[in-house]
Amino acid sequence: MGQDEAVREIKERLDIVELVGDSVPLRKVGKNLRGLCPFHAEKTPSFYVSPERQTFHCYGCGRGGDIFSFVMEREGLSFPEAMEMLAERAGVEIRRSASGKRNLSEIMEIALGFYRESLQSPSGEAARKYLGTRQLAPSAWSQFELGWAPPAWDALWSLLQKKGVSRQEALACGLIIEGQKGDYDRFRGRVLYPIRDIAGKLTAFGGRILSGEGAKYINSPEGPLFNKRALLYLLPLAKASIREIGAAIVVEGYMDALRLHLCGFRNAVATLGTSLTAEQAALLKRMADRVLICYDSDAAGQEATLRGMTLLQKEGLDVHVVELPRGKDPDELLASSGGPDLFKLALGGAIPLPLYHVHARRATLEGPGRKKVVEEILEGLAELPMLDLAPHLGSIASSLGIFSHQLAEILRDRLLAVKKFPSESEKRESASDRVYVNEGDKGRGLPPDPWEAALLFLLWKSPEKRSGLAPEAILPLVSDEKVQGAVAAVLNGETPESLQGRWHETNDRFLEAALAVGGDFCEAFNNMEDAWLKVESSLRKRVIEKEYRSLREKMTRGLATSQDMSRLNELARILKGRR
Repeated sequence: MGQDEAVREIKERLDIVELVGDSVPLRKVGKNLRGLCPFHAEKTPSFYVSPERQTFHCYGCGRGGDIFSFVMEREGLSFPEAMEMLAERAGVEIRRSASGKRNLSEIMEIALGFYRESLQSPSGEAARKYLGTRQLAPSAWSQFELGWAPPAWDALWSLLQKKGVSRQEALACGLIIEGQKGDYDRFRGRVLYPIRDIAGKLTAFGGRILSGEGAKYINSPEGPLFNKRALLYLLPLAKASIREIGAAIVVEGYMDALRLHLCGFRNAVATLGTSLTAEQAALLKRMADRVLICYDSDAAGQEATLRGMTLLQKEGLDVHVVELPRGKDPDELLASSGGPDLFKLALGGAIPLPLYHVHARRATLEGPGRKKVVEEILEGLAELPMLDLAPHLGSIASSLGIFSHQLAEILRDRLLAVKKFPSESEKRESASDRVYVNEGDKGRGLPPDPWEAALLFLLWKSPEKRSGLAPEAILPLVSDEKVQGAVAAVLNGETPESLQGRWHETNDRFLEAALAVGGDFCEAFNNMEDAWLKVESSLRKRVIEKEYRSLREKMTRGLATSQDMSRLNELARILKGRR
């Protein structure tokens, strides 16, 4: 089944009232249902669900759309991820590529089952003792799906072969390694941590060795399932809390994240290595605007880590750095006496990233290498948005021994130099930005105009109007560029289904919200035809009034031509006749 057909089938099988009602208590109000918005804090319900239109809309925050939009917003998923989740719920089979990613995920689940059973078996005694020394109870093993890879050469591979898993599939999953004397298990003698993507799909394992030679920690290799740059450990468990709290705690290690969850800090995730990436920033940005970085003191001050934090800030996240007592990581601190209270204090004293650039180098600012250190600080600060720097310029300037206006000038000059002589990668990024910019959530502060949204909704619902109206007669009635683009598309023959699919793929929520706003607006009319007559005439009047005001201004400034005056009088007669 193709994507458009699958979307249509999913919508036919699933009821938005049932889907939303799983997480939002709804009460019937007339034809619709109402509840507290799940996307922003409110005490008076302003969130409405329409069973007739199969849409939702919140008058408080402006979010709206269909079942796909709801799941994408609620779970922080991309459109393909939301479609996979909804397809499974609806029992709809989606046509998949030849890569067989679904089968690979199923194989990974078989492996996880084996590892979890092994933890409880006699061979898992060493692992159980280790987890006990780390103060992890059996309930935590189950909660976080911890496992044990026996030290045997090919215990898992033997099981997979019995289950009909091919060598190619096992290699693609990263579960086995090719050897000169035959294939063998990648993970042996290690406690295993399953790594799932934001939708909960098992993509990889991280393994901690207990004895013998080898790296302390290893991960699955990158492959069809696993992209280290685009994952955060425990994100599926943390995303609801991140959205609710409005902030994510980012730590370095598996045990740090586990301990935070066990101590009640359920908005914690871990990077798979200290280097933060743009993909991880995008994941976090779906759910919150604030990030609290909590690495151990040695890692947090490293240049590579600071660059990663800067990347998050440049992606639009408000980054603060949590400073722990020297020599402590989050797991050690929380496991100590009074640890959770000490950690809360550390969270409360988190340092904004602009200030942390200075704070991390404070010990070397007074030494003989001061000039180099100041240069490093300025280099790091110059990469941050000026709006983020502005509140802290005075404090930073004082630490550097200069005036705040001097610091502002230095940073401005550096920024201008970067813009004047961009790197090759920046040139490519700039070019791609000019071709298309996915506005995403940027327009949420400006909700769709209800009259223009109503026009789009009425065209959306009426094939007769879409085919019978000339674009040149309708497009001038719409001022919003995005709504105008959607109106132009449907008037020029693009189907609503394909257009909506494109919005989902580009994560464009504004037009979904516009449809929901337009549908709500049209409910005030007796029928669709009455709504069309009122909406079309009101928008046309608005266009005329705008032109009239513009010509009046020209006349007042003495710039109107005879043609302008003639047109002004004509518009005045039209407006008078409309009243």
